[in-house]
Amino acid sequence: MRPVRRLWADLTRTADEFEPRGRPLAAGRTLLALASGCLLALSPDQALFPRTAGVTDGPVCDGIGRLSMWCLAESGGVNLLVCRVIALVVLTLVALGYRPRWTCVPHWYVTYSLSVTMALPDAGEQVIRILTLLLIPICLADDRRWQWRRPARPLPAAWRGRAYAAQLFVRVLGVTIYAEASLSKLAVPAWRDGTAGYYWLVHQHYGSALAVQPPLGTVLHDRIGVSVVTWGALAVELTLALCLFGSGRVRRTGWALAVSMHGAIALLMGFTTFAMTMAGLWAIVCAGAGRPRATEARTGLDSPAAYPKPGTALGERSQDREQPDSGQF
Repeated sequence: MRPVRRLWADLTRTADEFEPRGRPLAAGRTLLALASGCLLALSPDQALFPRTAGVTDGPVCDGIGRLSMWCLAESGGVNLLVCRVIALVVLTLVALGYRPRWTCVPHWYVTYSLSVTMALPDAGEQVIRILTLLLIPICLADDRRWQWRRPARPLPAAWRGRAYAAQLFVRVLGVTIYAEASLSKLAVPAWRDGTAGYYWLVHQHYGSALAVQPPLGTVLHDRIGVSVVTWGALAVELTLALCLFGSGRVRRTGWALAVSMHGAIALLMGFTTFAMTMAGLWAIVCAGAGRPRATEARTGLDSPAAYPKPGTALGERSQDREQPDSGQF
């Protein structure tokens, strides 16, 4: 029982000191909004709501999908273009970082509406819908006008605990995604024998772009090179899953590794919005992952000295401050 009590004490102490409102959280919300915004701005209705077996053109309005913005508009005779414009306005405000407290719920509703009404939603839209839901407890107590500004006062104790719990769920989501992605591949013979990388990179629909295929030819026609690409992908995914259990420094290292991996996949295979989504997830799990300075350790989070006075310019402060370490699970 002693290890359990020690773990619980560490969790409660970390939750009491948790301060997520920093640039990583702002970057994560912006990346998620940009991912959804690119999909909406660049995809026509025929691509978002294609005709599939047993489904007519237009949004899928079954079950919980009836509550989505697109279905409510269609049932009221409103043009779907209105929904697109409203959604893009909300996503633009989120991407700019305006009023996180007031935009977090509309952000979730837009992503929910999009994911449940698309006939063929991809994994990225499902992940964004979950992430924006988990961002609500983190952002509801954020009274800043712009998310890029430093907070003028600490979060209330109860909201620090809720925000930390929400971030823990984000980390669990990331572990689930990467662990399932790597371990499920081991059931496929092509991944076990190290040849799956070749088939994916030359796939007619999902393979690499023509512009990058010539440089890849040397690697793809070498047995060792193909094995390194195939098994390397599995190793990186498992490493990323383990990094999400680590301290703030380990998670920041995992963030850099994840951006590199998903950026390479986006460059080679075109999964750009999914790369933005996973980069946003890592930004959120790194929120509050900085290490406090000695002055903060003396003043504490609840002391007014740990925060700038309202209206104080950042340049007028005697020293910068970083966010406290969120610790381990």
